[in-house]
Amino acid sequence: MKTIAKALLRAANIIPGLFGFELRALRKGRMEVFDTHMLRSYYEVNPIMRLYREALRRCKGEASDNIYKQFRFYAYAQLAEYAAKALPDKDFAECGCWKGHSTRMIATIMKEAGARGRFLVFDSFEGGLSEFGADDVSMLGPMTPEQIKVQRELFRSGLDEVKGNLSEFDFIDYYAGWIPERFAEAAGREFAFVNIDVDLAAPVRDSLQFFYPRLARGGVMTFDEYGYTYYPGVKKEVDLFLANEKPQFFFELPSGGAFLIK
Repeated sequence: MKTIAKALLRAANIIPGLFGFELRALRKGRMEVFDTHMLRSYYEVNPIMRLYREALRRCKGEASDNIYKQFRFYAYAQLAEYAAKALPDKDFAECGCWKGHSTRMIATIMKEAGARGRFLVFDSFEGGLSEFGADDVSMLGPMTPEQIKVQRELFRSGLDEVKGNLSEFDFIDYYAGWIPERFAEAAGREFAFVNIDVDLAAPVRDSLQFFYPRLARGGVMTFDEYGYTYYPGVKKEVDLFLANEKPQFFFELPSGGAFLIK
């Protein structure tokens, strides 16, 4: 049902989109019109939005596009550029890449900024999301086993598929396996930027415990589902971890993500 609703919403947005508007579905059946031309990033030719859409197209991820994702990735792109320029010799990492949309944006930014580090990408590349735990029950109500299965399958991607989507970037290293199985292979590295996009509590906790101590001072860490009602375990694990760690800066985006600067 959710898939059908999303398809209908995309279809309904075709005509409004020609005039700079986007329809958004709100709870209880209400709709809201968002005037994208109020923002210069949409009204003018914008390099970040151009990169966003090109990466989305190259990775065949158009079905995942929405205004909230655009806002989050707009922020992450600027943070990646800052990290690449501030710490050009440090590595980048991503935990959870799906089909490579964010990966492609980050790699392009690294290349254009002259970053000299490697880009380490960790993903199962086989089964979509990992197992849902007790902390992963949606705030909107528990999902049925069938709904969980559908959601896990939705985020499935293959290593060959992702490599094909990112074939021109020779500085990307792929680590196939369930988080944190392959982390130990990166134990000796220091990172400028780490994107954590794994949806569920346990892999967020594992990613934080491994990467935060290896994040360089001034480095950036992003959390793509921090504010999402569907994935409450992300916020819980980040908040628990940061109760004992004090980065220079932590910011929650109103569009569902968050980031810190160490």
